[in-house]
Amino acid sequence: MAYLLNLPDQAAPGLRSRKKAKRRDEIIAAARTLFARQGIDATTMADIAAAAGISPPTVFNYFGSKDGVLIALISDGTMAAREQDRHLHWREKTDLGTLILELFLRVSGRTLDIADKRVWRYAESATIRHPETEIASHYQGITEVLISVVAEFFDSLVLATRSGSTINSQFLARVFHDAWLPCFISLITNEDQTLEEHGERLRNRLLPLVHLIFDDASITSPTLKGTSE
Repeated sequence: MAYLLNLPDQAAPGLRSRKKAKRRDEIIAAARTLFARQGIDATTMADIAAAAGISPPTVFNYFGSKDGVLIALISDGTMAAREQDRHLHWREKTDLGTLILELFLRVSGRTLDIADKRVWRYAESATIRHPETEIASHYQGITEVLISVVAEFFDSLVLATRSGSTINSQFLARVFHDAWLPCFISLITNEDQTLEEHGERLRNRLLPLVHLIFDDASITSPTLKGTSE
């Protein structure tokens, strides 16, 4: 019977962790709503606390600052999207240009699911104006995560270039990321621009790049490594 007496003590840490995680998620959700409604600069930690139904010191204990809340919002959403979308990057009987276009369209769409355009404008501008800050460091880290996702996609395929040379998947990922980025900046700075309009801009930038880099067979019939052609 003695072991039964230990069950509450053993269960308590797990319960506390779940409660902390739930509260953390509630704070982030409240901040996301406020950031979208009134902007980041106009939102205070007290506003976030009130919306989450807790005290301001509690928000500070969890995140340290408003930028800390923003970092958590962006980082959590990005990592979740990375795992949820990994299986979507490959589709049978689909040309390479469409696969790449759809990948980056998912990135753009997921980005807006994670946070409002205002949030991404703030993060972009903060990174440019204050590159030494914590938010800039985390935002750069998110960029590296995106590049690694794209590199993983390229690395999973059997591809040949028009020149016949071998191109490192990380290099390819950065080339296509750098082509996507101006379209993304246009999307978040233009409140009226839709994802459909964004998709057309992406098509015009990415598809010529696909045809410039890869040979015709790779474009029309890409194959996964480890599968028969």
